[in-house]
Order: sequence, then C-alpha cells, then structure tokens
Amino acid sequence: FSATCVTCHAEGGKGNIGPNLTDDFWIHGAKPDDIYNTVKNGFLEKQMPAWGKQLGEAKTRSVVAYVLTIKGTNVAGGKPPQGDKAP
Repeated sequence: FSATCVTCHAEGGKGNIGPNLTDDFWIHGAKPDDIYNTVKNGFLEKQMPAWGKQLGEAKTRSVVAYVLTIKGTNVAGGKPPQGDKAP
C-alpha cells in the first residue's frame, strides 16, 4: 500500500486524490472481490490505475488484505464520504 496507493489514498487510507478507504462508503463496491477487482483492473475513467500486472497476484492480494483491515476504521481527518454506503 505504501509503495503504490498512498499517493492517491494518503497515509492510512484516509483519502487524498482518491477516496477515503477507512469509511463505510465505496464507489466500486466494498466486498473483498469488489476491492480485488478494483485494485487489479482499475477504473481509468476515475483515475484509478490497474495495478494487477505491476504488482502481481501476491502483492495485489496483500494490498486488498490491507484495505480490508482499514475499512470501517473511520480515521480522523479523512476525506468526506464518496460512493454508496456499504451494507
């Protein structure tokens, strides 16, 4: 996460250019498979690059695992919610 994601999602995932990953609101889905597909395949129309080829399978899964650990932690000073509230 710190090598590829922090530029857009900030330290701890609180959001910068990219959305806050610590709240309960998600643009492309909050389920593990949704997050995996977002990291792997990206959404270029929303400035989210596809990281799957650069990271490889193991690192992609590690990034997803990290995102799942910070999801719902609501870090103080985080970017305001974007997307839909996860069930």
